[in-house]
Amino acid sequence: MNKFFTAAALLAIGSALPSQAASFQDSLNLIELVEQTGTQVSINTNSFDPSCKGNAGYYQFVKDKVDVLVVCEDQTNTKNSDEMWETVSHEAVHVAQTCNGGAYFKANYHPRMLRELRSLAPHYAEQLMGYRGDHQLMELEAFWAELQTPETVVKMVTSACFED
Repeated sequence: MNKFFTAAALLAIGSALPSQAASFQDSLNLIELVEQTGTQVSINTNSFDPSCKGNAGYYQFVKDKVDVLVVCEDQTNTKNSDEMWETVSHEAVHVAQTCNGGAYFKANYHPRMLRELRSLAPHYAEQLMGYRGDHQLMELEAFWAELQTPETVVKMVTSACFED
């Protein structure tokens, strides 16, 4: 399937649906999918990780050196399925973006995503203002994904990382 068609279909479906809470099983399924890309996933209970300071999680990729998605337990309540989903889905989209070689969606979809964030999660739209340039677009997609169904986020990772 053509990635552009997939992205357009996901945006249309995602925008038409209200955000839905995900279960722990949804987060675990997404973690397993991310691990299938070759990315190591870690639930970090180490409060000494400087990358976790103030972050719910992070994704770090340096070709042939590091490929890790971390959930920071100090900032993410791993016993709360909503918090787990928000962190795992957000960081999983960064994995999909890495597989895709950049933003998952074409630029003309980003204004719609921003409108949806402003409507459903204005605090995310406000957080985006702290990012600049291409990084802002990457974060827009990741914040938007937190509001989507598990099926939508799984499809993003699958189409970016496993389909030609």
